[in-house]
Amino acid sequence: MPSTAKEFFTLMVEPTVTEFIQYPHDIRRALLAAMVLNHMADHVALEGITSTDRHAMNCQVKKIRESMLATCPEFQLIQDIADATKHAKLSKTTREVSSSNQISATPGLFHAPFGEAVFQQAVVVFATLKNGSSKPLLPAIEAVLQAWRSML
Repeated sequence: MPSTAKEFFTLMVEPTVTEFIQYPHDIRRALLAAMVLNHMADHVALEGITSTDRHAMNCQVKKIRESMLATCPEFQLIQDIADATKHAKLSKTTREVSSSNQISATPGLFHAPFGEAVFQQAVVVFATLKNGSSKPLLPAIEAVLQAWRSML
C-alpha cells in the first residue's frame, strides 16, 4: 500500500484517470477517476501526521480541500461526484451534484434511437447540475489531475 501522497498518486490516481481519458465514454471509469482525485486530498493532508484524532485529521483534510478549491474550482464538481457516488445520495442541497443518478453519458451510435446517432459521434460522460444544465466530466477531471500534479 502506498505510504506517501506521491505514491498514492502514482499507483492509484494517474492510472485511473488515464484509463478514463482513454475511454471517455465509460461512466464507471469517470466515477472511479473522480473518487481517487477526491481522496487524494486525504493522502496529501495526512502525510506525516502522527495524530489519529479524528477531529485533528478532519481539520487537516478540510484545509487541503479548501486550498485545492482555491487553486482549482473544478475540484468542487469532482468532490460532489465522488461523494454522490460513494453515498448514492447527499443530504446537503448546496451541492451541484447530490445524487449518483445525475451522472450519465450521451448515447453512442448503437444506443441512440434509430436515425438520431451519427457515426463517430462523441460520447460524453456528464453531470446534470441542480440548475438543470449539464457539465462534461473530462475537462474537470483533467484540471484536477493537473492541479494535484503541480501540488506534488
